[in-house]
Order: sequence, then structure tokens, then C-alpha cells
Amino acid sequence: MSSESPSSPRLRSLPRPYCLLCNTPGQILYTGLPDRSFAAPGQWGFLRCPNPDCGLVWLHPQPIPEDIGAAYQGYYTHAQPAPGPSMLRRIFEAVQRAYLARRFGYPSGSSLDRALAWLAWLHPGGPDELDSAAMYLPAPGRPARLLDVGCGSGMHLARMQQLGWSVEGVEVDPQAAAVARARGVPVRSGTLQQQHYPDGSFDAVFSAHVLEHVHDPVDLLRECARILKPDGTLVILTPNIDSLGHQQFGAAWLNLDPPRHLYLFSPRTLRRAAERAGLRVVSLRTTARTAWVYGALSRAIQRTGRGEMSELGRPTALLYGFLYQLRLRHHLRRHPESGDELLLFARPLPETAGVPAPQRAAVHGAPQS
Repeated sequence: MSSESPSSPRLRSLPRPYCLLCNTPGQILYTGLPDRSFAAPGQWGFLRCPNPDCGLVWLHPQPIPEDIGAAYQGYYTHAQPAPGPSMLRRIFEAVQRAYLARRFGYPSGSSLDRALAWLAWLHPGGPDELDSAAMYLPAPGRPARLLDVGCGSGMHLARMQQLGWSVEGVEVDPQAAAVARARGVPVRSGTLQQQHYPDGSFDAVFSAHVLEHVHDPVDLLRECARILKPDGTLVILTPNIDSLGHQQFGAAWLNLDPPRHLYLFSPRTLRRAAERAGLRVVSLRTTARTAWVYGALSRAIQRTGRGEMSELGRPTALLYGFLYQLRLRHHLRRHPESGDELLLFARPLPETAGVPAPQRAAVHGAPQS
């Protein structure tokens, strides 16, 4: 079945033949890929940088910034309803509270909650699945400001607000931003660069699966570094092109996601991008977090050419996804860079803390495009 509909607007695009990080001409990785999850028109390809010291992967051609919004019609961030009440949900939330108290120092609730903390280790995604509930951030010992770049419908920010953070979000999708505001979360519309936050505004900046969507990911990282306090923490989640999932599913891997994913990083290229942006990498690793989604939908794409969120309601897809996540979690013990997701922790370099992005780019020698 075609991913295009008769009413889908045409996406204008421009070629991107050169690597963003090292300016090397790319080599064809994939061609002729349609949108497999939503309804964006067109056929798309990916290039890989052949430089042995690089290896960045990017969409070629890329939709122009003025048109790319059309690729997000019906996107899942438009409405992420909070899960309804149930006994299983209440048990899970009690386990989550207890785990976050033990792991990061958040309030723990009742003694019964604390007794349930060990159950967190039974989750097929392992500790990273539970850590992500607090955006991997320890409880602040003082009033602290947190910014979520690409906050979607605000579910995660609402939880961080309950955990004691002073929160704010930035979201380009107006529908998702409206849902977040209805949850009581302060959200600004537009890109991060359009907000013109003062230097050193935040104690922590979090961004999950946004970096791969932007036309200049290094510039986004520079802006994150600028608005962080000198001792602030940046947490980035983004797909890992060197993952077990990409190795297994190839062109059917969900996280290729043409034409929305413009750049796909490996541990090496994400480190390189962060350092170019004036960040000091504190740690960089891969995870099995939400890998059940990637496994289930990649298998659906492999079988049918489509990987839609509704597929996750099928018992067979759920079973396959959880088995895939358990397999990946085990695989990570021997191959720690094979997770479907990269997790970066970084801080601003002292010599560039608070430096405006254009000056920071000059300091770190951005390549010519």
C-alpha cells in the first residue's frame, strides 16, 4: 500500500551530497524509500560518509525547512493521552517511584512502594527504561530549571514537574504544544533557536529523538550548550545507526523514518558533533529503551512495507517486540554499542560556556558546506 494520499502536499527538496561533519561526498546506502509510517509523499534515500573516521548517515535529498512540516501530518506527538487508571498501572507507578527514589534520590512514597523497587529490574528494557522516567537526571538539591527540547505533548515534563523540577518545553508542533499546555506545562512554540533564551538559563536540557529531525543538528547542540549553566547537564537521545536493529532489518529499520529523520548518528559521529558544538562528553552509550517498539514495527515494515503505531496493539506484535527487546538487552552485554538508541550526557566546555552559537562555531571550526 502506498504511503501517499491524493491530498498529500508535495515536499520540495534539495540535494545534500556532502557530509555535515567532514564535507566528504556521501555514498549511496539506500534509495527509493517511501514514508512507511505516516503519509508523506515522495521517494527518499540515504547516503553514508565513506570517511573511516566519520560514517555519518543522512537523508538525500532533504525536504526544505519550509515544507518539512507536511511530513508530520498525523504524527504521533499530536495527541499522546495519559494512560488511564488501572491496577497494573498503579503497581507500575509504585515500582517506578520506588526505583527513582533509590536510583536518583526522588521522594519514594510509602514503605510498600519501596519494597517493590526490585521489580524494576524485571522490565525487558532494563534500568534505562526506568531511568528515562526521570530524564536520567538526579533529584535537584535546590530549585533547578529544566528545558525539554521537543517536548511533544508534555507527558514527561508533567512528571518532572511533579518530581520537583521547574520545567519548560519547546515544541515545533502546535498541536502537541497545545496538548502540553492543557496539562499545565509551560511550552513555547517554535524551534529552540527562535526562543532567544539568555545565556546560562537552565540547569539541565533534555532532548529525546529530536536531533535526527533537524537540518543542522550541530547548531542545535551549540544552542543547547549556550543556554546551559556552566555546570549544567545536557541529555540527548537519538537513534543509533550502528544498532543491532539496523543490522537485522536493514532498509526496513523503523528508525530510518524517511523523510523525517535527516541525520542518523553512531557513537563516533554523535561524539564528534557534540565536541564540535563546544560540549564535553561526560558519557555516551547505547540503550535497549523502547526497543520493543523498534523491533515490532521494523518487522511490520519488513513484512508489509508499513510500520504504523496501530500495529503495537496486536498481541503478536507485542510479543515479538518484547522478545526483541530482551534479545537486545542480552546482546548489549557483549556488544555495548549495538543498542537501538544513543544516550549522550554532556556539559559545556569552560571556554565556551555562554558563548553565542555563531562564535562557538568559529571556535570549533565548523566545516564549509
